[in-house]
Parts: sequence; C-alpha cells; structure tokens
Amino acid sequence: MDASVILTRPEGKNEQLAARLRDAGLEPLVLPALSLRALPAGERAFPLPAHYDLLVFVSGNAVRFYAAQLRGLSADAAWPPGLRVAAVGAATARAAQRAGVDPGAIIQPDPRDGQDSEALWKQLSPRLGSLRRVLIVRGNRGREWLGARLEEAGLRVDRHAAYERRPAQWSAEQGRRLAAALEGGGPCICLLTSSEGVDAVYANLLRLGLENAWPSLRFLVVHERIAGRLQSVSGASGKVGPRMVKICQPSDDAIFQALVGMASPSESS
Repeated sequence: MDASVILTRPEGKNEQLAARLRDAGLEPLVLPALSLRALPAGERAFPLPAHYDLLVFVSGNAVRFYAAQLRGLSADAAWPPGLRVAAVGAATARAAQRAGVDPGAIIQPDPRDGQDSEALWKQLSPRLGSLRRVLIVRGNRGREWLGARLEEAGLRVDRHAAYERRPAQWSAEQGRRLAAALEGGGPCICLLTSSEGVDAVYANLLRLGLENAWPSLRFLVVHERIAGRLQSVSGASGKVGPRMVKICQPSDDAIFQALVGMASPSESS
C-alpha cells in the first residue's frame, strides 16, 4: 500500500497501533495533536475517593493522572472498599482496573450504545437513588453534559481537573515529514480522537504552510461530535471539505480495521 496514516493521539498512545499499521504495509506518522501535563494535586483541596459515592472517569488519561495524584498524597493510597467507578468506555474501564479498582465495581456503557457520556448515562440513571455525591475526573476542560444531568437529578457533583491538555506545536522536522507524506502519491489518512485535536491539527498545518493539503486528507474520527467539529473547521477555512470522513469505535482494533479499509485501493477510487 502507498497510503500514509497520521496518528494524532497523545504521546504514548500511538506506538502499538503504529507497529500494527507498519506490519499491514502502511506508513504511520506519529504527530500528537495535544500534549498532556499533570496538574498538581493540592493536598487540602484534593477530592479523595472516600468522600464520594461514585467517581466518573472521562478517559484512561483521567484515571492515570488521578491515580498518580492519589499515590503522591500517600504511599499507601488505595481505593476504598465498595467504591463505585464509572467509565465512559472500555479503554477507560481497563485503565481503572490497572489502577487497582475492583472490576466488579466499574460501571460502563453497553458496547451497543457507543462509548460516550450519553451511553454511560443509560447505565447510571437507574442507580441514582443510591448516589448523593459524585466526582467527575477529567482534563482542564471537558463536556458538561453528564455533570448537568446528574445535578438535575439532585446529586452534588464536583469536577476535578487531573491534567491539562494543550495544543502540541509540531516542529519544522515534523512538518517536513508530514509534507513528504502528503506528497507521497497515495492517500493520507488522519486519525482524530477529540474536537480539540481537530483544531490543533489544522492550526499546525496553517503554521507550517501546509493548509492547502487539508481538503485532500481523509479523516477517521471516533465520534460524531468530532466529525461535526471537522466539518465546522473545514467550512470556516474556506477550503473544500474533506472528501472522506469515517466514524468508528475508539478501540485500537476498530481503528486499525478502519484505517486499513480506508487505505485500500477500492476506497481510493
């Protein structure tokens, strides 16, 4: 295959997928759209899990950064017995298990409903009677939809930013590698896993003088909201919109299969 694939997930999340793509004959280019930085725990204000009936993690990164903050406060830090944890998807649930949460205490969406706040709400709404205080762990910015639903149900909801997301600044060398991929003759497919990532990728293309390549890129996204943001950025740019945008589940297996499919000759016609 002559196709190139741009992997824009945060650092540390692309390597295994990149190896699989190389084995399949594709050329991956790892260009994280966002950089992640741990935020200080703040001992006095830190929301301890024992103070809540439910902890909601919006991503695997939220689990990892929060667990690291908790360990930083006490070497003996542990999840309280009986603590219930909600995860927006399977990858987040696996991160919670690796962090030491009892698998039987994890609430996650039915895979048939997708992996987002709306799907998680279907699982949480029948349990609201046993909840009073909820902590949502996320980055420095996040959707308010689920928190608003919980508050409307009469629960006290706290939000905790465990990490900060910033647009990554691609270097001149990364720009040269990207330009080479764009000029390679085959399709160039860009994986986008957040709406913020859409903005960051386009900003980097503008800064590197590669914005004319935007209309020719193919995009794989993991949620309809990201596709909507992609369409909005394409319209605002004044460029013709991308000729191919596909949506898939956020698991590595689903992303891999979708990328290979998008790179096939039948998709190139």
